[in-house]
Amino acid sequence: MIGGAVMSDYPYFPRALGALGALGVLVLLAFAPAAPARAWGAEGHRIVGLVAERLLDARTRRALRAIAGDDGLADIGLWMDRERDRLRAEWPGSERWHYDNRPVCAPAAPAAQYCADGNCASRAFDRALARLDDHAAPRDERLEALRLVVHLVGDAHQPLHAADHDDRGGNDVAVSIGRRARPESLHAAWDREFVKRAVRGESEPAFAERLIDERRASLGRLEAGSFASWEQESYDLARSYAYGRLPGFRCGRELGGVADLPPAYADGAAEIVEERLARAGIRLAALLRATL
Repeated sequence: MIGGAVMSDYPYFPRALGALGALGVLVLLAFAPAAPARAWGAEGHRIVGLVAERLLDARTRRALRAIAGDDGLADIGLWMDRERDRLRAEWPGSERWHYDNRPVCAPAAPAAQYCADGNCASRAFDRALARLDDHAAPRDERLEALRLVVHLVGDAHQPLHAADHDDRGGNDVAVSIGRRARPESLHAAWDREFVKRAVRGESEPAFAERLIDERRASLGRLEAGSFASWEQESYDLARSYAYGRLPGFRCGRELGGVADLPPAYADGAAEIVEERLARAGIRLAALLRATL
């Protein structure tokens, strides 16, 4: 169902998760130096671009080349992260264009509460798509808009870029996956660790091809919807799984220490991530076919 996540579309939902791991670690993630989380990391964004590029028709490929030259979608999708520092200086507030921090425990929170000044993913996407759709706009402006659109469609499909528990979308929540694993943020685990588990050592092009092949019969259904409905799916998954299955999580209570994620959580998250990457690429292709 577009506009609300259907649990049967995410085939692996473990019923039982382990208890909260031991607390009392000497160095908590909150005090460790860390780069800002970037949705999906480079690997995830490249996969979204590879899926989308394989689903473009000849006309859209020509239009894309006229705007972006030889750059492919796998590379275009990395621009917002690569240029984050420069964009922050040129476009104050652009660092908040990657997410909508909708309170995970307040589903009815108005958009004005978490996007009061227009510096959030949904508003940035609307502005960029309008510019991309303006075929009379200068090429450099449409290229800039294309880079934003490609990246933001990917971001919208990461559950922790659509929800927040006063913890910067899980960036302030320390987790460990396996006893010997170094603690990392919950957000980083969804950005990178669960992507690697989903890919399982395949090459990125082969993985992208498999995502398409396994969904060819349902491409029309999966590509439907809007940016808002895609973010709603991510928000629902954040509530039901990313936070909802997190050991020790309770609404309104800060999660202290390091949460030990059991294998069932990590395996289920990898299944979700695989589906989200596939949907992001499928939907990006449909959007570009309709816009370029």
